[in-house]
Amino acid sequence: MIGCILLAGGKGNRFGAKKQFLEINGLKIFEYSLKTIERVEEIDFVVVVLPKEDLDIEIKSSKKIIRVEGGSERQFSVYSGLRAIADCDIVAIHDSARPFATVNMFREGINNVKAGWDGSITAYRSPDTIKRVINNEIVETLNRDEIYVVQTPQVFDFKKLLKAHEYALENNILATDDSALMEKLGYRITLNEGSFFNFKITYLKDLEMVECFIKGEKMKS
Repeated sequence: MIGCILLAGGKGNRFGAKKQFLEINGLKIFEYSLKTIERVEEIDFVVVVLPKEDLDIEIKSSKKIIRVEGGSERQFSVYSGLRAIADCDIVAIHDSARPFATVNMFREGINNVKAGWDGSITAYRSPDTIKRVINNEIVETLNRDEIYVVQTPQVFDFKKLLKAHEYALENNILATDDSALMEKLGYRITLNEGSFFNFKITYLKDLEMVECFIKGEKMKS
């Protein structure tokens, strides 16, 4: 059994609105991800993490949908989603603020976990030079060949990810992505191919890029 946790529980504090519910070209932003997930035949059900006040929002999907309330932090929202799953072998975690993830990103992650990895994260090699800066002083230039930009979906062995989250709660560990929690317990994580176009909507200006990308896709179709 393979599930997917779709994170749509943000309050929009940085953005100024609940971006996951903004409508672009007839679809809410979270629905773009949901429609991609529907095309991943390997995924049996979707846990949609929502703000408490939006738990009754209309969700149309060909997949089985489970609704859960999100937490105060992304990590706690993922954990709420994990706890809502009764039976699962593999689970994918995806941020609804990344509407342009592809079917292959999900499938490659799933296949990597099936092949024996504990987890697989979507990522692409950094095209830029990265420097460590402390107090406005450059202290180190990192090897660009070893630097990757990390995205979602991220796919994991369900039981191991649940264990990693429980360990984090018990030890007051807070991380920005799930693979970091897995790394704490020494689990083996690999990569599947990401893309610059799988960007995350963080600020209002990012909507312009979303609209341009959707317009470009429509022109090609």
